[in-house]
Order: sequence, then C-alpha cells, then structure tokens
Amino acid sequence: MILGLLAGAAGAIAGALAPVVAAAGKVVNSLAVVGLAVDGLKMVGGVLMNLAKALGLVKPQIQVDQLGDKALQSEYNPDQFDTYAEYVAAVEKFEVDEEKSKLIPEEDKIRKGMELATGMMIEKYEGFPMDKFCIEIGKRPDFFTESALSEVGKLIDTDKGYISDIAGYFDGSLKDDDKLDEIVGTLSDIFKSGNPGISEDDAVEAVFKART
Repeated sequence: MILGLLAGAAGAIAGALAPVVAAAGKVVNSLAVVGLAVDGLKMVGGVLMNLAKALGLVKPQIQVDQLGDKALQSEYNPDQFDTYAEYVAAVEKFEVDEEKSKLIPEEDKIRKGMELATGMMIEKYEGFPMDKFCIEIGKRPDFFTESALSEVGKLIDTDKGYISDIAGYFDGSLKDDDKLDEIVGTLSDIFKSGNPGISEDDAVEAVFKART
C-alpha cells in the first residue's frame, strides 16, 4: 500500500514536469535549426540564458554551454526532483570532469543549456506563453542584447502580461492597435537604452525591422 502511494506520488511529479520538459525541448528544436553554426547557436543560447539571468532564475556567472555540460555529465533527470527549478539548482552545483567535458560536442552542451534555461522560465511563468516568447526573442539576438534583456526582465517582473504582448507583437498575433502602439514604444525605449544617442525614429525603425 505504502509503496503504491509512493509510486503514485512519483508518477504525479514526473507527470507535472513533463509539459515543462516537452515545451522547453520544442523551443530548442525551433531555434537550434540544422546547419546553424556553433557560434550562431551559442549566440541564440546566450539570449535565453541572459533572459533567465535577468529574471533571477540562473546564477549570473554560468554560461549556457557550461550549464549544458553540467546537465549532461550529471545525468540528472527532471523527474528525480519535485520541481524543474530544483533540478536546475542541482545541476548548477554539479562539478564537471574536465576530461569528459572535452569529449562532449559544444553543440550538445549549448542545446542542453538552452533547454534548462527555457524550462526554468516556462515553469516560473506558468499560464503565460513563455515558450513562444523564448522562440521570438531567440530569433532576434541582435536586438535582444544582454542590456536589452536586463530591461525586459524588469518589465516582466512588473507585469507578466508583457510576455504575451511582446511575443504577440513579434509573431503577429497581437492585433489591438493600442497594445501594439504601447509595445512598439516599450521596445523602442529598450533599444534606446542600449544605444545611447540614437534618435526616436531610428529606435522605432529598429523595432519594426526586428519584427520582419
């Protein structure tokens, strides 16, 4: 009876985390397209990692490939933990074997790091389209620089609705004219913060260009 209850509880935990794992994997597969060079993949992965850092979900000193290396070497599985956040925290503490690290392809490390950073955000902001948000910002590493993502993190801390609105602006699903004007203004302010001296018109143009 007790063993049955324990097995049921473990199954429930695994079941609860399964959607997070699946959604994170979908994001990585959407962004880490076949033929993308390692440098390009690392740039995209860096966007997701920097957003997770801006939201306070990942230690600031760790890089996307380092997190992926730890995850691959640890062989931890999310279903061994109560939450995805606990899984990532355990991975962060894992000490890698440098010799084994040399044998793991850089692409595999980056992809795994992207998966963990994304999974953390999806779990944290359940109920909001964080998966779509990650895909849209990941496609635009030139626009979403580290400084820009720091500002985005502040916005989301203030109002989680920005997740839906910014994703909707870039994928075309946001139709409300007032909302569109607001998001264009917000994104142009973010762009200007990282590009001192740029004009308002040029900032707005950069926002429009990033959407195409």
